[in-house]
Amino acid sequence: MSASTEIILIEIVFSLGALIALGGLVGLVWTKRHRQALRPAMTVIVCGVGIVIIASLLNVLLFKTYAGVRVKKNQYYEITSLTTNMHASLASSQAPHQPVTPQAKKASRNVTYLVDHTGQPAQSKRWAQTAQAQLTRHQVPNVALVKRNYQKILHQYFQGITSSTKTVTKLETHAVTRVDQAPRAK
Repeated sequence: MSASTEIILIEIVFSLGALIALGGLVGLVWTKRHRQALRPAMTVIVCGVGIVIIASLLNVLLFKTYAGVRVKKNQYYEITSLTTNMHASLASSQAPHQPVTPQAKKASRNVTYLVDHTGQPAQSKRWAQTAQAQLTRHQVPNVALVKRNYQKILHQYFQGITSSTKTVTKLETHAVTRVDQAPRAK
C-alpha cells in the first residue's frame, strides 16, 4: 500500500472519530434537555475521542514530513541518509584544486551502498557507481558529473515515492539544495 493511500485511510479514520465524538456531544445535549441518562452519550463521545487518538498516533508513528510532504518514516530516513552522504562526499571537492578526503570517499561508498540496498533501479546503481568512481579514483574529480548523477538518483528515488510531478519536483529541489550546501566552517 502506498504512503498516500495510508495517509488517506488514516485521515478518514480521524474524520470518522471526530464525527462520532461530535455526534456524541449532540446526543449529550439532547439527553440533558430531555432529562435522560447521560451514560450512552458519554460512551459515544469516549469512543469517538479514542478513534481520533488512535488515528493521530498512527499518523505520528508511521509518517514524517520532508520538505512539507508526508513520507513514510523509513523513506524519510533513507532520504536523509542519502542526502547527508551525498553532501559529505561533495564537501571536500567543492573547493577548486582540493584532493578528495578519505571521509568523502567513504561517504560516496555509503551512497552507492544505500542506492543498492533501498531497492532502486539498476540505472540509479550505475549513476552511484560512476559518481563513486569519480570521487575515489580521480585526483581531481568531475564534480559536475557527480552532482548530476546524484540529482538523477534523487529524482528517480522520488518518482518511486510519489506519482505527482509537482511533489517530485518539490522533494528533489529540497534534497538537491541540501546536497549542494557549502561545507560549514568549524
